Amino acid sequence: MGSQAPSQGPIQTLIFLDLEATGLPFSQPKITELCLLAIHRCTLEKLLTPQGPPPLPRIVDKLSLCVAPGKPCSPAASNITGLNTAALVANGRGCFNANLANLLRAFLQRQPQPWCLVAHNGDRYDFPLLQAELTALDLASALDDTFCVDSITALKALERANSPCECGPRKSYSLGSIYTRLYGQSPPDSHTAEGDVLALVGICQWRPQALLQWVDAHARPFSTVKPMYRLKGTSGTNPGPAAAIATEPLGTARNTSPNLGGQRRPTGHLPIESPGTPTREGLLLGLLAFLTLAVATLYGLSLSMPGQ
Repeated sequence: MGSQAPSQGPIQTLIFLDLEATGLPFSQPKITELCLLAIHRCTLEKLLTPQGPPPLPRIVDKLSLCVAPGKPCSPAASNITGLNTAALVANGRGCFNANLANLLRAFLQRQPQPWCLVAHNGDRYDFPLLQAELTALDLASALDDTFCVDSITALKALERANSPCECGPRKSYSLGSIYTRLYGQSPPDSHTAEGDVLALVGICQWRPQALLQWVDAHARPFSTVKPMYRLKGTSGTNPGPAAAIATEPLGTARNTSPNLGGQRRPTGHLPIESPGTPTREGLLLGLLAFLTLAVATLYGLSLSMPGQ
């Protein structure tokens, strides 16, 4: 899959994205479900600000897939998403492999360019996780001609512009909270990739023209996204469960269940030890060895002294 620098000019296609996964970032999660929904710019430009939950535009392209992750789902993730590894395997779902990466690429290539991925809190979860899966396949450049934006950042900016002097308690920017704030009801089908994508489309239809202007000004290349982690010893093939455990975490991840519906909060930096830096255990072992040697030396000297 060759890649080119992203095209310049207004974004032509918004591709709304959500991923469900096996657990939180510190567990180096694997994707269990994904959904992409593509809407052309001209459709969004013609929309009026809705008074209630807006219907989905008639002309959209949608891709929704379940994925066998190759590692167990955490109990919390399974409770939220309704997915578990045993059920995914029993239903014959395939892993995230080169064929799936090619399918994603083919879906994108059907859309007018430039195209832009839009995910809720995508900068901290969806984009780094997708990049990690592609990197494990040696396909990190597959989306180099793609842009991306985090809808939380965009919607915060639009709300501030709409009500710059608004006072009161701090607002929640979870997907469910925003949807309820705009439309007075909870989004349907939360905690599934497709349900959360539809909710995201709904809140992005609130001020579509302003959103498009913001995206044009702030979209960044997907190639700038760092993988959430790297799998050790992978070389273009999808790793099995054992390889999925041997991971090297990178940078900042977000504390998130696979629930885009909203309770995703960032964690701090995951610890990374520099090569050659002594650990606490190493220092203690060294000190113990030194004390043992000192005691042995003193005992030997006492035996060699006259009169002993």
